[in-house]
Amino acid sequence: MIGKPEWFTYRILGWGIRPKTKEGWLYIVGFIAVILAIAYLPVADAVRQAAIGVVVAVLVIDTLSIMVKLDSVHDERERMHQLIIERNCSFAAIVALLVALFWQGWQAQQGGMTTLSLSGMDPWLFGVLGVMLLAKIGTTLALRAR
Repeated sequence: MIGKPEWFTYRILGWGIRPKTKEGWLYIVGFIAVILAIAYLPVADAVRQAAIGVVVAVLVIDTLSIMVKLDSVHDERERMHQLIIERNCSFAAIVALLVALFWQGWQAQQGGMTTLSLSGMDPWLFGVLGVMLLAKIGTTLALRAR
């Protein structure tokens, strides 16, 4: 769309991308300038909010497009490092969710429940684990179908 993957690289801290060239920085500054310009336009609030929503939607869609294409501009070593980082983050997330579930179960048991049951556990944590599992299964099936 607007931005090019050559202008960006993977973030060191957190998720997403960060600018690595002056064009990448100009891309970010340009979007911020457009949003600020819209914010100070003398128009109705509804129009202003809709315009900002459109600009932010374009930015999000363009960022996702850049992220998908980012592997094509990195060498094999950088791609492998990113895969290892993402794998380790996934493992850490699974361990953290499981620890949280066991902690909640233990807390429920200490609170008077005589048996360990699912009623003292947050169903959202099970939902997150389920979404992670579905993403893994879907990705595996898609890659094997190629």
